[in-house]
Amino acid sequence: MRQSSSRGRQPGFSLIELMVTLVLGTLVVAGMVSLFISSKQSFQVQSGDNYVDQNMSFATQRLGWVLRMSDFWGGNSINANNLTVNSTASSAITALGKCNGVWATAVNPATTGGGGVFGYDGAASFPLDATCIGGSANYVPQTPVLVVRYADPQMLPPGPAISGFAPAESSTISGNPNEVFVLSVPASSAQLFAGTPPSTSIPGLHRYAYPYHVDMYYLQPCDVYASGSTCSASADNGMPLPTLMRLSLQTDGTFSAQPVVDGIEQMNFEYGVVTDTSGAQQTPTYESATTVTSSNQWNQVIAVRVSLVAVNPSRDLKVPHGQTITLGTLNACTYTINVGSAPTTTACSGITPYGDKPWQFTRVTQSFVVQLRNPARS
Repeated sequence: MRQSSSRGRQPGFSLIELMVTLVLGTLVVAGMVSLFISSKQSFQVQSGDNYVDQNMSFATQRLGWVLRMSDFWGGNSINANNLTVNSTASSAITALGKCNGVWATAVNPATTGGGGVFGYDGAASFPLDATCIGGSANYVPQTPVLVVRYADPQMLPPGPAISGFAPAESSTISGNPNEVFVLSVPASSAQLFAGTPPSTSIPGLHRYAYPYHVDMYYLQPCDVYASGSTCSASADNGMPLPTLMRLSLQTDGTFSAQPVVDGIEQMNFEYGVVTDTSGAQQTPTYESATTVTSSNQWNQVIAVRVSLVAVNPSRDLKVPHGQTITLGTLNACTYTINVGSAPTTTACSGITPYGDKPWQFTRVTQSFVVQLRNPARS
């Protein structure tokens, strides 16, 4: 007699069921990976947009502040002919080509390239001297250059003494033999010097010493060099990011270039000139730097209109970002980011937008006017 097995049938998966399960699992994982990648890309683009907004805000604040500080000479006016330059000031500065001591201390707007505010329009090559910025490769063609000269608002501590001389002035200045200072008797006289303070004084009036500044703002094609100190195609990991730069006079009498804000693709400056010397007409007429220079009107500039374009270096593949950007109003430079083709320009040939495919990057534009608050200009 055959005995039946005491074992029941064991549950399990058939080959077909296993394959269906694997396919469904693969689809679920693929969907999750796709969602993760999409979310990561959206996060990167959004973070980049926030970063661009912050950069734009910082650039506008910085340029606005330095323009408002232009022609501050410790309570003196250049138009009253009471601001002079001691020979020690220019001789203490180490030259970088045309960026030398004479140029740096050219505080009088009647001097070529001088004054509290001076500008150069964009050109195919750096409009002043490429030696100033380390070579022509460190300049974005067709972009303007802004030069600002002023005394630091923070005078040397602790202030004037009864004798008319700041107690800490001598020790502070003697420790910086190549630093340029502005020594000012408010509403009376001011002088740029380096080393030993001038001995001239006015009985009964206090003298104040301020560090002197000259800053030159320009656009550089990259932020981080691949090697050395020159921009190249391999800078910024092979995608050179245009950067707002500042060349400034240091305390040792040398010039140093520092990045201010990266991602500034283009900028423009227009200068508001008041021609009515009687003061009745205070609405400025905006002109280019070339026109102001040829008309010898830098001492009549009372406002500067600034236009900036910032770009997000994070690529956005979801939506194409074609747009037309206009810089300024005088013979306005216009460049169009075309989707799928090369950009086109009007009145500003030579401009190259950021990116191998410019329409894959978002841009923010802003234009604002800065009133030059120091009355020495008008």
